[in-house]
Amino acid sequence: MEVKKYRSYWAVYDKDENLVCVTVYKKGAMEVKRRMDILLNQLNKGKQNESVLQGQ
Repeated sequence: MEVKKYRSYWAVYDKDENLVCVTVYKKGAMEVKRRMDILLNQLNKGKQNESVLQGQ
């Protein structure tokens, strides 16, 4: 996830440079990024645990 200036606003982009959201304030964009990073980490941990349970 990456936060970049978007015209006079702030944008959050994913790893493939797809636009996720646009916010008025940089602080808001940073908070969206923080929350998305947490969710992605939890998702990745879940996939790892699933692989271990399946013996892969």
